[in-house]
Amino acid sequence: MNKRKGLNHPSVSVKRAVIERDGGFCLLALHNCEGEATTAHHRANRGSGGSRVLNHPGNLVATCRQCNSDAEDAGTITRMDLIDRGLRVEKAATNAATLARALETPVTDLEGRRWLLIDERTRKEVE
Repeated sequence: MNKRKGLNHPSVSVKRAVIERDGGFCLLALHNCEGEATTAHHRANRGSGGSRVLNHPGNLVATCRQCNSDAEDAGTITRMDLIDRGLRVEKAATNAATLARALETPVTDLEGRRWLLIDERTRKEVE
């Protein structure tokens, strides 16, 4: 197995495109939010290493580093809020099924609009 640094993470160019797609602001907006997005967050967590299938841009949202870190340690109420806003997607039986679930789950942005995330540059507003 090849364990080169960065192999299991989205590329810097994909992260930058996701941040631009999502307006440059952290969508998680947790308690200690820094406001400006500087990285991308996996809505369905890959776990310890996890599958690269979940690096699909439709499973990524713009976030600040603080919220990206805090999201995984969030309490039940915060986790439920993230699920309600489509910013956390629970695992399915397989990574492919988890990705399908993420692609079908709209994200609610900071203004209350709902979007399906298509790729690193495209999102589609839904009612």
